[in-house]
Amino acid sequence: MARREWVDLFGLRTIAMTTSSSPAFVVVYVACWVTFCLLAATILMIDRHRLQPEWRSYLRFLSAPWKIALFVPALLFVTFAGRYTDDETWNVVTGSGMSILTFLTAPWSLGLIFQVLVGRRPWRYLLVAAALILFSSSWFYDGYLLWRDGIYTPRWLGNLMLSPIIYVAAGLLWNLEARGRFGFRLSFVRPDWPSPPEDRRFLPLMVVSIPLILIAAFVLVAFVGWRFDFIRR
Repeated sequence: MARREWVDLFGLRTIAMTTSSSPAFVVVYVACWVTFCLLAATILMIDRHRLQPEWRSYLRFLSAPWKIALFVPALLFVTFAGRYTDDETWNVVTGSGMSILTFLTAPWSLGLIFQVLVGRRPWRYLLVAAALILFSSSWFYDGYLLWRDGIYTPRWLGNLMLSPIIYVAAGLLWNLEARGRFGFRLSFVRPDWPSPPEDRRFLPLMVVSIPLILIAAFVLVAFVGWRFDFIRR
């Protein structure tokens, strides 16, 4: 049964949902998402020889200095900020794990979806992309907390609704590339993606990156309560 807690946020009414799940639902849900992830892993294993050169290019693609410079402070914040919130599930493991998974997989997942839609990859890669998105933004979190606590977290539904927004914003951000003096585009539209772009500058991307950063930051901080006990000491 879902319990709705209404929060007045900047004059808007938003719903934070916590859901108490029956044991039967938990068993079925976990079995479904584990099976889904295994199917995606099987596809990757079958195609691994073709994908290995692509993954090497992708790691070079991710190693652009500006991407690392944005990722490191975000990683540190998400890893350690949970102790200052009322969210008992936000800790070093969930924060760092989801951050690292997002950085490593979000740009590739969104690129896979685009390439499937334009006919550059088989449709089975939509399953791979969906599994990466949902595991990185939700099921890793669910699985770790189930292992730690022995029960399925009642925050699973709220996290499932919100975390993919951060994931998509991050995937778009790290797919930005400069084009010309002030232009930009998404890297995955290139036929040779995920090879690194020729122009690795960040300056032309500053303005367009701000909305994506703000969206991710808003979803991250706006739906939990914050406490700063150390200030009052």
